Amino acid sequence: MSVNVQSFDAEHASGEDLRAWYELAMATTALDYPGSPVTPYEAYVQQLCLPASYMGEQRLWVARADGELAGIATATFPGDENSDRAVLSVRVPAPLRGRGIGSGLLRAMLPEIRRRGCARVAGQLKAGSQGDAWADGLGFRTVSRRASHHLDLASADPELWQVPPAPGFELRLWADTAPDDLVESFARARGAIADSPADDSSYRHPDWTVDRVRQHEARMREIGESHRYAAAVEQSSGRVVGFTEIALVPDQWSFCHQEDTAVLPAFRGLGLGRAIKAGMARWLVADLPRLEQVHTMTAADNIHMIRVNAQLGYVTDHVIAGMEADLAALEARLAAGRAT
Repeated sequence: MSVNVQSFDAEHASGEDLRAWYELAMATTALDYPGSPVTPYEAYVQQLCLPASYMGEQRLWVARADGELAGIATATFPGDENSDRAVLSVRVPAPLRGRGIGSGLLRAMLPEIRRRGCARVAGQLKAGSQGDAWADGLGFRTVSRRASHHLDLASADPELWQVPPAPGFELRLWADTAPDDLVESFARARGAIADSPADDSSYRHPDWTVDRVRQHEARMREIGESHRYAAAVEQSSGRVVGFTEIALVPDQWSFCHQEDTAVLPAFRGLGLGRAIKAGMARWLVADLPRLEQVHTMTAADNIHMIRVNAQLGYVTDHVIAGMEADLAALEARLAAGRAT
């Protein structure tokens, strides 16, 4: 079997190549994450052709075996506090695993990662999977474990979402752009996610300011994502003390992703996290009738938030292992042919 690896320019790729990439991505997702929703072709390709995702700039590679697509890979470069990290995704169809294709893709990606000054690489895989064992053989170490959950909006009991904020607080909702009267306190509340249960990841949470919130909003508009927020606002001060965020991708109307949920330390224990997530569920059902599922991930040892999710009707699907490796050590292992 002759394997050739090269960079992939999705924006100028043929329809045939884009369809092959999509089908490989959906097939590996179905195999490794059974029950995961299927992203519509048009929505997937629209995001693939963008030079940047919500995480940062992205570059693509493909492996071809005897002319047929045999593997795909993505490297994302976050920038800012995390400019020393590259976030990788490598996918190989089940019949071709164990033949060196994944490692070949990694080798092809290394020069670009090195050129950008990254010192470490990161990614995530289903805990206990074949890919987990492959990454372990390359010297990646598990730095975090996150439980993946989903909420079926149609079948869940809507009574679970009838949760008002505690006395003295009110629920505020907005899409895409934070109201001027809330943006400063919202930026402070965004920083509260840094207090979530610690792991060994090198990832550094953003230092949120008003300017950074506005820059993030502008960036989401550029890539076509819509973000919705439900916030707990202290009535006496008018400030945001907790929030939850949902990301909606264009043309992907059946499911969405729950992003950060955080409450300032002084206001924890009042049930505000549950109240704002319940308020978000009510808003989504009322405003987006085509939406079927909400997907989220929570640190596996964040017992409090996992309990909140269960109280709202979320079901646990699987555990995701966050993995990291030093770039120099990975280069050495790949040069030595330590894993396939």
